[in-house]
Amino acid sequence: MMNPDSNAKQTFPRVKTPAALPEPLTQGLNAYAIAAAAAGVAVLACALPAEAAPICRTLSNQLFLTSTFPLNPADQAAPPFNIAQSATFTFISVTGISQPFFWNRGFFTPNSAGAKIILGDKSLPADVAFGAEIGPSQQFGKPPSYGMLFTYGKGHPYTRSQGGGTKLHHLGNLSLVQDNYIGFQFSESGSLHYGWARLTVTFQKNVGKGKHTVIHVLGYGYESTPNTAIATGNCTAEEQSQNNMRGAPSSASGGASLGMLALGRAVGAK
Repeated sequence: MMNPDSNAKQTFPRVKTPAALPEPLTQGLNAYAIAAAAAGVAVLACALPAEAAPICRTLSNQLFLTSTFPLNPADQAAPPFNIAQSATFTFISVTGISQPFFWNRGFFTPNSAGAKIILGDKSLPADVAFGAEIGPSQQFGKPPSYGMLFTYGKGHPYTRSQGGGTKLHHLGNLSLVQDNYIGFQFSESGSLHYGWARLTVTFQKNVGKGKHTVIHVLGYGYESTPNTAIATGNCTAEEQSQNNMRGAPSSASGGASLGMLALGRAVGAK
């Protein structure tokens, strides 16, 4: 038996074709999606605990004649170390003959209670090898003679035990023919941090006989994690990355939201 409705016209749900959005609005929404994804990644990164790493900086400070450079790795209120140089040039009468004497000295001086230096021969600052570990196992202390690094020149005839020296033979442990690393520790917020400073010495002709030394402070690094050793000369780009993140604009700090930026672009586009 035939169904009486078999000849009736069948109907189907109507398929609606989506209307095309204006091109400026589409571009704005796409930009919003990309920005939102990036913001999500940034928020996730901020939520994860930051991994501590050595903080390093390159310097180009030069100490001429008698001058001082405060070394302050963690930007504290009082620098934990001073790097200094003294230079003396004078004429002294010895046995009736006036003779010139030039005497140059370098110093690496602890300047706070927790500041100490790795000690070497004569308990003066050691020249630490590149890559060596600087940490709790090292011998730190307050060196004598303000942390004398070197002596160079023709010392005063009445204090020869404290002055004079050549490029290869002098009273300190610093090398005068190559770069040097000085290992140190300092206290910040009650915790110890370990680090290094890189120095080198060059020479300039004096107006009289002899030469003046020039101490070049080339850079430093320290471990941002308390009580953690650092390899001498170890450096990282982590600090630069963190600086870039700190300088990036944030929608939560008074700027327009991502959605408003997208809509604003769509409305403003022509």
